[in-house]
Amino acid sequence: MQAFKNAVFLINPNRFPGYARKLKKILRIYKASHIVECRRPENFRTEVEAFAAGEKRFLLIWGGDGTANLAINAYMSAHRRISTASKALGFLRGGSGNGIQDSYEVPVSIRAQIRSYLEGMEREYIQPVDLIRADDGKASVYCQLLGIGLDARVLEYREGAGRGRPGMMNYIAAALQSWYRDFSLLQDTKILEMEEGKYAFKGPRSNAEFPFTQFTRETRSPLIEIATRPYYAKMFKIAPDVVCNSGFMDIYSFNFIHRREILSNIFDIWNGWHRRINRQRAKRDRPVIERYEVRQVKLMKREPFAYHADGELRRCDNPAEDGRFTLHCSIVPSAVNFLVPGSFYRKFHPFQDL
Repeated sequence: MQAFKNAVFLINPNRFPGYARKLKKILRIYKASHIVECRRPENFRTEVEAFAAGEKRFLLIWGGDGTANLAINAYMSAHRRISTASKALGFLRGGSGNGIQDSYEVPVSIRAQIRSYLEGMEREYIQPVDLIRADDGKASVYCQLLGIGLDARVLEYREGAGRGRPGMMNYIAAALQSWYRDFSLLQDTKILEMEEGKYAFKGPRSNAEFPFTQFTRETRSPLIEIATRPYYAKMFKIAPDVVCNSGFMDIYSFNFIHRREILSNIFDIWNGWHRRINRQRAKRDRPVIERYEVRQVKLMKREPFAYHADGELRRCDNPAEDGRFTLHCSIVPSAVNFLVPGSFYRKFHPFQDL
């Protein structure tokens, strides 16, 4: 209980107000002293910056992937001006998409989450994690998962049709529309200029890799993901081999030629069983799901394009001097401290209690 006196609970109640009320009731039982509700993004940013400058050590954020992304960017903005080395962020499940919570093994029930974070604060379960810094020529954003192609088109359909409401069924409807109408359009040419990394293939019986200082890959992949965490949406393991503190970001290029290949492999893609997909595709002389580990990458196209950063839709529509539209992504190692459950922490610190 004493640990909660050193914590700020920041709640975004807009999506699921009933759960927010339940959370506040439980926090009062645990005698949490500093609970803040924010219904507007501007107020949310202000509260995160106030935490960064204040004396409290832990910031517990209740919301989905969009809320988490907003908090991380506000925190990183304050971090450039204020030393926050001793502080840590934790994330409670509060959205229809909880990819960041899934990635760090946050429990499902509200009470289990509170108990988990209470233990984490008492026992110092703090894990430094890497972030991706993405610059589209107009603005920079920090995130842990970024994608172009099919998933960005799904978000465009949801927002363009005015259906930007939470809920899995709205995502499924937009995904089916994108897959059926636009799959061939998403197979336009993309150029990946990668630096300081390696191609890293993992298979059920064999692995392969080659390192490089610079490597350029031209591809027509309909889906490219860049990640420092494995999950997004609802337990969708899009980047299964990511390590959150490796100092590298993983790039996955899903080289599906026909839209039926997406549908026939969707169960394996959702579960992160890329090795099983690649085993079958290699046997049939089909292009595999490519994976790279790099420190920097420029993703370029000849026309403007949409991308998402932690599920938040953005656009790269500011041409560079060469006329191409370029999204420059770089890794920021150990950028921020996360407060994590013991089950996650012990995997990274197996000898601490011995």
